[in-house]
Amino acid sequence: MQNQKIRLLIVDDEDAFRELLMRRFDRSEFQAMGARSGEEALEVMKANMFDVGVIDIRMPGISGIDLLREIKLLQPDFEAIMLTGQATIDTAIEAMKMGAHDYLAKPCKLFELEIVIRKAFEKKMLAEQNAKLRAELKQKAGRHEIIGASPIMRELREKVNSLSLLDEPLLIRGESGSGKELAARCIHYLSNRKDNPMYSINCGVLTEGMLEVELFGHEAMAFVGAAMRKKGHVESASGGTVLLNEAEQIPPSMQVKILSYLETGEFRRVGGEGDISANTRLLFATTEDPRQPASHEKFRDDFFYKISTLSLNVPSLREHKEDIPELAQYIIKNSQIPKARSKRISKKAMDALLRYHWPFNTRELVNVLERAIGLTIRNVIQLKDLPISFEKKSKAGRQRHLQSLSEIEREHILHVLDAVNGNISQAARILGISRPKLYRKQERYRSETGE
Repeated sequence: MQNQKIRLLIVDDEDAFRELLMRRFDRSEFQAMGARSGEEALEVMKANMFDVGVIDIRMPGISGIDLLREIKLLQPDFEAIMLTGQATIDTAIEAMKMGAHDYLAKPCKLFELEIVIRKAFEKKMLAEQNAKLRAELKQKAGRHEIIGASPIMRELREKVNSLSLLDEPLLIRGESGSGKELAARCIHYLSNRKDNPMYSINCGVLTEGMLEVELFGHEAMAFVGAAMRKKGHVESASGGTVLLNEAEQIPPSMQVKILSYLETGEFRRVGGEGDISANTRLLFATTEDPRQPASHEKFRDDFFYKISTLSLNVPSLREHKEDIPELAQYIIKNSQIPKARSKRISKKAMDALLRYHWPFNTRELVNVLERAIGLTIRNVIQLKDLPISFEKKSKAGRQRHLQSLSEIEREHILHVLDAVNGNISQAARILGISRPKLYRKQERYRSETGE
């Protein structure tokens, strides 16, 4: 916004005053044009776009009021500053009701006029940014939908719709890759908070101090490296939603601070002395089953009671395999890979997808199909385009399994990494090896392929 020139239109029938303003704003940050009448101004506006206008109310021919009415039809986001004599204050007020930004009485001080022009420009830029943000939010909302016609997914959609009407905290449970964050985003975009931000925090990858800063922010000089004040997500998303993923990883001391915010609606920045209010809904997602003693021990009783009063269970893909054809079609249609939308899945490949166990749920289905889309040059995804594990019962599959142990190990490790979106810690736990060992294997595979 600072680098953008302010496109300024000056409309006044007094030649000396108009020329004075033209000279005043003949600077690099302004692009000024003048008109000596309302009629001339309309002709100029038909060929040029303007951000702000300085318009005299009393002019021969078209008055400033009538000109403003016409301008708003041509350029609705145009910000007008009306100039008036003391005798026409009522007319200036009428102009304000029509959408003028401000009015000044003649003679006005030029530095005051410039301040008003800059404020009008800032208002216009903020309005444009808000309109752009709302359009982006609307577009995102359209992409966040729960796919599937099975009874269990219809029930999930009904629960999501109901939960979107509430403001209380919510605990979302489901296996890794099942769509917990998708459910959370659907709840946000279906709620009356949809025009405000939604942020997501992964509690499993942040230290306690970093988590507190991300959530509640910090004051300037609160710790080494904190040169400036920083707002946390709770403050920045006020009126919106914050999702805390891997909620079971929240340390007990942070659970106390989050519980305090949930009960009072107030929090304190790191290094701050005063409480700050926010209207942000918190959602919590976990892969743990809170009913199991080992999982329940990770939560303080008071914290767990508060966040689980409302709960949502997201089913695994194994529980609604009948939705796989519809899900697959949706994934292909919305793929970012060029020419993906022209592809379809062969019957044998689809049968294999339906037989598979899907330990990593919908996320794994997305990865498998994206891999197949990228590998095949044909319009039909065949069984051989799927990972080896999908071909075990086919002759071609048996032929492909005549591989060395190291080749089978390599493909399995890469498949697990794909399924968990490259999360080294999670992949290492699944594979039963250490993170350093997995890093070394990954680097070796990269060097073998020349990546």
